[in-house]
Amino acid sequence: MTSNKKSRIIAVALGFALVLGPTLSATADTTTAVGTTPVVTAEVAKKDKAAIAAYKTAKAEYKTALAAYKTAKAEYKAQRAAYKAAMEELRPALTAYAAAKKTIGQTFAAAVKAAKATYTAAVAGTPTSEAKLAAKNAFEQAKADASAARAAALTALGAPPVKPTAPSKDAKPVKPVKPTKP
Repeated sequence: MTSNKKSRIIAVALGFALVLGPTLSATADTTTAVGTTPVVTAEVAKKDKAAIAAYKTAKAEYKTALAAYKTAKAEYKAQRAAYKAAMEELRPALTAYAAAKKTIGQTFAAAVKAAKATYTAAVAGTPTSEAKLAAKNAFEQAKADASAARAAALTALGAPPVKPTAPSKDAKPVKPVKPTKP
């Protein structure tokens, strides 16, 4: 074969490949592989009025829900601003309550520590059993007095300030799926 004939044969084969290539690839296998799930779409014929009507109804409901969501979102922003303002007003009261409760606890701890030091000093050395018993009774009485004073102070302090409840955010509505043509 001559070089000219070879070139013509290659050109013709290449031309057929270019013309038939997209057609052959378009007829690829459309079956699903084992273990995969096919995507299901609502296929609609041109005159499938029921599917189109259902979509229009769903779209109208979505628009109504979206308008309600926008209103709720504006209300949420207002409620959130009011919540933040209430928390800012409440913050000093919470701080004061925590400081008072801490002071009560420190006073109790100091009273118990002083009673313990007194007891330790009383039993140091070689005291008699009556002296030890008297020191122990005095220590127990001091602890009971400190506990009673702490309980009275906590009762006088009252309940902690109540935090306002945070507003809840509504979920955004989901847009309906448009039916597809076959």
